[in-house]
Amino acid sequence: MIILKELLPAGKPKKAGKKLRVFDFDDTLAKVNSWVYIKTPGGKEKKLDSAEYAVYKLKPGETEDFRDFNKLLRSPKLIKQNVKMLRKQLAKASKASRGARKVTILTARALGFPVRHFLKTIGLDAYIVPIGSSDPEKKADWIEAQVKKGYTDVAFMDDSAKNIKAVERRLKNYPDVKLIATLVD
Repeated sequence: MIILKELLPAGKPKKAGKKLRVFDFDDTLAKVNSWVYIKTPGGKEKKLDSAEYAVYKLKPGETEDFRDFNKLLRSPKLIKQNVKMLRKQLAKASKASRGARKVTILTARALGFPVRHFLKTIGLDAYIVPIGSSDPEKKADWIEAQVKKGYTDVAFMDDSAKNIKAVERRLKNYPDVKLIATLVD
């Protein structure tokens, strides 16, 4: 199910500007067999998938280990409808004048290579930005930096409500920026 929110002041038309299209990767474009390992102070380890980790709160003394996210992807399963949207956006960007439209995969992974390698195997060449953090504010920081570079029409697709909310909060500071934030679940 896709939930679509559009943040536009009622009755205030937006002028055309530079377009930014941002997609998360894990659980947005593909389901991947990668685990987040939580190490307890007693030395035990538990595995969480991306969805479980998205709502998990670390307990005192616990640490995270993202080792699976630095390896080539194992048995990825495309989320076809979202990859179809990515393909459309990449096609539009290739036809747009230079700098008018940017399409980015913004991932919490520390390394972009596993994502880039996988996308190339399905015929996609996308710009990958690995932020190396699961902190929602890091995605908001990156998108805000793009707005400061002149992007005024932003679409953001992610499976994490925390990431969506962080970006929505941040872009409220830019009333002339159109934001379409799509929560995929």
